[in-house]
Amino acid sequence: MPRRLLEILVEEVKKGNRPNNTFKTSSFTLVAKRISEEFGVKCLPDHVDNHLKTLRNSWTMIYKLCGNSGFGWDENIKMISASPKTYTTYLSAHPIHDKYLNKKIDMYDEMAIVLGKDMARGDFAKSFVDVDLQSYSKDENKIIDFEDINLKSF
Repeated sequence: MPRRLLEILVEEVKKGNRPNNTFKTSSFTLVAKRISEEFGVKCLPDHVDNHLKTLRNSWTMIYKLCGNSGFGWDENIKMISASPKTYTTYLSAHPIHDKYLNKKIDMYDEMAIVLGKDMARGDFAKSFVDVDLQSYSKDENKIIDFEDINLKSF
């Protein structure tokens, strides 16, 4: 059932029903209806949302593990890999992450489509010193250079 849920959500993404990285309510309703019909169970939109939250937690962990030093990603078999030493050292500190390491991650491509853009990575984060301090004046549409303003007069 989780596999089918992801497949349907991928279809919804491809139809454009996830603007701004958030699914439309109609998508959850459609997924719940199709799961109910295909599996003969009662599935509600809230169930879809809750399962998506669970998947998002798994995706977050996969994403973080891939970024750790000593870990790699094998695109051919969709697996986070690590040397035996790195694997043993990491798992001694984080035993619950065993299910993600050196094992094929089923539905990785589908998870990337459905959840991949939900991750804030900080690639484009700027500090104060990175910000361009020039701006346009609303009244005159001209550039104001903040270095020319005497802040002591305020």
